[in-house]
Amino acid sequence: MNTVLEAGTRPLHGRAPEVSALRHAIRSAHRTGGLRISFEGTPGLGRSRLLAEAGAVAEASGATVIRSLHEAPEVFDRPLVVLLDDIHCSDAADVRALAQVRLNAADVPVVWCTARRWGRPNSPLDVALGSLPDPHRLFRLRPLDDRAAREMAHDLLGAEPEGALARMVSCVSGHPQALRVLLEGLLEEGRVEVGTYARLTSSGLPEKFRGLVRRYLQDCSPSCDHMLLVASVLGTHLAFGELAEVLGTKPSRLLPDLQEAVVSGLLSQDGDDVRFANGLFRNVILSAVPATAQAAVREQAHHYRAAPRGTAAEHSGRRTPHVAYDFSARPARNLMALPPLNGNTAAPAPRRLPKVVTVLNDHPAAAARNASAEGHAAPVAHGIPGWDRLTEKQVVIAGLTVQGLTNKEIAERLYLSPHTVNYHLRKIFQALSIRSRTDLVRLTHTDSAGRGPAPETRPAAG
Repeated sequence: MNTVLEAGTRPLHGRAPEVSALRHAIRSAHRTGGLRISFEGTPGLGRSRLLAEAGAVAEASGATVIRSLHEAPEVFDRPLVVLLDDIHCSDAADVRALAQVRLNAADVPVVWCTARRWGRPNSPLDVALGSLPDPHRLFRLRPLDDRAAREMAHDLLGAEPEGALARMVSCVSGHPQALRVLLEGLLEEGRVEVGTYARLTSSGLPEKFRGLVRRYLQDCSPSCDHMLLVASVLGTHLAFGELAEVLGTKPSRLLPDLQEAVVSGLLSQDGDDVRFANGLFRNVILSAVPATAQAAVREQAHHYRAAPRGTAAEHSGRRTPHVAYDFSARPARNLMALPPLNGNTAAPAPRRLPKVVTVLNDHPAAAARNASAEGHAAPVAHGIPGWDRLTEKQVVIAGLTVQGLTNKEIAERLYLSPHTVNYHLRKIFQALSIRSRTDLVRLTHTDSAGRGPAPETRPAAG
């Protein structure tokens, strides 16, 4: 179990609710008698930084602060704030030390501030702290919002980023550690010019950032690494059936690796949408795949997408169902080996496509083309602001909605639940800045009318 570092000099952005709870708990410790505050999140979201902030607040209020159970004094005469990081890594010795601290601090109020990695199994110290009678407040940390990420970038650079650098900051998707390492790496390599604004002077990711992603991969098993390599070739969003097909495995065997990648922080989950946590993570992983291997993987995916319906696989009852993910704890093994990709480029046997055709390249036209092949008339709406932010699944759902299908009908056609369809519709409305299905129909029809009729295709001469 790691001890907590001292607070840094830079301000803490985007964590106002957490910091407010810390201040209130520490300042009201005399009245409450005891309280437990926990921070939980995937790597790099700022758990340790929040504990450091708690230490600074506690010391400013005059409380006694300890950062290790094994270095606590024997007598306490002031309120006590205990900061414990990475408690998922604790052991029986930590539990014994906890019991001794509780005994020595029996006459003073205690605020327990702990941090752990989300998704890891409960440790002995987790169990012991969970048995305390003190009120408990848990914060599950999320990525920073756009405003907080821009403010953090301004602090690190000394100026507002613009142009390509601003777009790069946005691509980090609010991941605090990734943003800090990215900007520090660019500055150390002399690739940022800082004046009234901060600008990139050369393209590419700094080696310091690539090293961070490699360290995240070190926490993953070889099979998880392999899955991430292949997924990076296929696109930002993961289509479960297609990924299992390309990997040559059963969907049920893929679930532990997907779970592990989410716990590691390399993938993120929003409802049933699983994607790379940010585009720059995907770019680093993709750069490790040789171009010839990328071509072979895309060829496999192409055959899977293009397989006709009504094949022998359909009659045998073989199809890949839609899977909703609920990733809970699973220990990640600390192995570094990355197995090579299978170089076999032979086309797989024809099989039925699942009714959810989620195209993994990022071009909207590809989503529309594949949706049409499945009988879903997905609109191609290049002129609608926000359309490029829709996932491929949302493009298909938008197309079926425009056709007049109800949520229940869309759910039956796509092997989803009506609740999931409703979730995606809310995301579609939010991305397109509309409020209803009627607005969606009007928007797509207006866009179609604005483009005019499709040009006539003439047969080739001769």
